Amino acid sequence: MTLFQNVRRGLLPARLTVDEVYDLTAAGVLRESEHIELIEGEVVPMAAAKASWHSIMEGKLNWALARGLPDTARVYPAPSLTLALDTLVEPDLLVVPLGTRMRDIGGPDVLLLIEVADSSLPYDLRVKPPLYARHGVRDYWVVDAVRQTIRIHRAAENGVYTDVEEYEAHDTVTPLLFPDLTIRLDTLD
Repeated sequence: MTLFQNVRRGLLPARLTVDEVYDLTAAGVLRESEHIELIEGEVVPMAAAKASWHSIMEGKLNWALARGLPDTARVYPAPSLTLALDTLVEPDLLVVPLGTRMRDIGGPDVLLLIEVADSSLPYDLRVKPPLYARHGVRDYWVVDAVRQTIRIHRAAENGVYTDVEEYEAHDTVTPLLFPDLTIRLDTLD
């Protein structure tokens, strides 16, 4: 039985691929506005509404990155990122090389990946780091929108980040691949 025959009968498979998620979205089974991620084949629902402090922090970081990145890179808010045939994530901010086709990018191509967290903080600190480390994301930041901190994950080895540090709002941080760009949460416009 095909995927669509099962869906018509009200059955979704226990595990999906990224291509099947895109097919289900194109067929209208999943809405484009549906907030889900696909983690190793399993559909994970995400919070539908973001708290205002989350949106404000995401906007401030987006603006700071867009203003400070060199012409060779671009920042994308809330993109879909395929890490494997069965893993599709939607980070809050993603920095990639200019001209990158989002459907073709993999973890090692990511220049900076940021999750802005409020209620999702445990998920972003427990589930996401090993996932991103396994897939070659070199610079992963979790910005706690409530506490105003940044936890930076770097130096992935065997699916684990070996360099993890937390910074307060008054600390200056610099993306690994953009040494001329600095971020301080307490001074973001």
